[in-house]
Amino acid sequence: MEHKYKVLLIGSGGREHALADVISKSISLESLKVFPGNGGFASELLLGADEISISDKTKFLEYLNVSKTNLVVVGPEDPLVNGIADWCAEVGIPCFGPSAYCAQVEGSKHFAKEMMKRAKVPTASFAVFTDHESAWSYAQKEMLPLVVKADGLAAGKGVTVAFELKEVKRALDEIFLESKFGQSGNKVVIESFLEGEEASLFVITDGDRYMCLPAAQDHKRAYDGDIGPNTGGMGAYAPAPIVTDTVLSKVKKQIIEPMLDDFRRSGHPYKGLLYVGLMITKDGDPNVVEFNCRFGDPETQCVLRLLDEDILPLFYAAATGNLPERNLKLKSGSSAVVVLAAKGYPDAPEKGMVLEIPANEGNVVVYHAGTKKDNASLVASGGRILGITSFGNTLKDAIQDCYAFLMKVKAPNTYYRKDIGRRAL
Repeated sequence: MEHKYKVLLIGSGGREHALADVISKSISLESLKVFPGNGGFASELLLGADEISISDKTKFLEYLNVSKTNLVVVGPEDPLVNGIADWCAEVGIPCFGPSAYCAQVEGSKHFAKEMMKRAKVPTASFAVFTDHESAWSYAQKEMLPLVVKADGLAAGKGVTVAFELKEVKRALDEIFLESKFGQSGNKVVIESFLEGEEASLFVITDGDRYMCLPAAQDHKRAYDGDIGPNTGGMGAYAPAPIVTDTVLSKVKKQIIEPMLDDFRRSGHPYKGLLYVGLMITKDGDPNVVEFNCRFGDPETQCVLRLLDEDILPLFYAAATGNLPERNLKLKSGSSAVVVLAAKGYPDAPEKGMVLEIPANEGNVVVYHAGTKKDNASLVASGGRILGITSFGNTLKDAIQDCYAFLMKVKAPNTYYRKDIGRRAL
């Protein structure tokens, strides 16, 4: 008899809406519940704060017991860094997501850099500081540009690529003097600048075996032409042409396998999703910009459109140490996602705008991020509101579908980039 899964999905963004979409189509699914979700989820899927908490261990485990959940899938990084996978392990419930120890690969830039150094993983040179004075003194002697990173989680906003010393000074002031990132600003990592082209690679692993999803490229800057402030991501496409078979082979041998080996040697095998943020040189050599302990957003929304198999049993297999040794089954073609963002995003996004979104059509699927239901209306509640995704025989087809659909969306005081995928077209 085939195993049936009662799944709890944690998260509220576009990434989680996309995960819920693929999970809900699984022939192995018995039931799905989501916390806290957003306005795009059917109300019957959502749990309330009176039913579950992801910050109160006792209440969380009580829900798992009463609901007979047999697989937890965690979308965002904060619960993983705070140990939610360890809570699940205490009561023997599989969790697709790494332990708190392993999640430090995202939760602490210093931890990740020291681990890469130990595992001989190619990455930028770095130095670590716990006070403003020594960090500023060091920076003044180094060659620009420099990359300044708050050590801990900073919601994707704790990194500054500084081309001038005044930008380094400003970043250090924000971290140490203004405490802009709270406890995450008690330590800073200053790195040399890596040149090349970025890509995101998602790796499903049970701590020993692993599977790679198609590499993606996202667009971090707010406005066309890669200008404006850094955001969580304004769009993405996959597969990324820069990650050739040759590059992927190097990534496996030089990055993924050494990191998984080091985690195993530490006594903490990495189970779940390992996000490898890459910088690929013009010679095709990969370096690590960062690791994350979860799926990326918005890349997940387009990458999952390329799957040609049921991913839910693979989540369970990774969580239980039984991932098969094979490649993922994928569609031939390309996918894209274009993010609809609120005016003022990322600094001060407007909220409360009433949204009118047509039903999915053709190859287009809309994933909600910053939305909520307000009586009979759907309104904007966050900076990134929607992810418009499509799949096509070519990247050009997929992107054209996204933009054609966006023209039909009624959403005042919003904007989106009109050049998603430009590097690959």
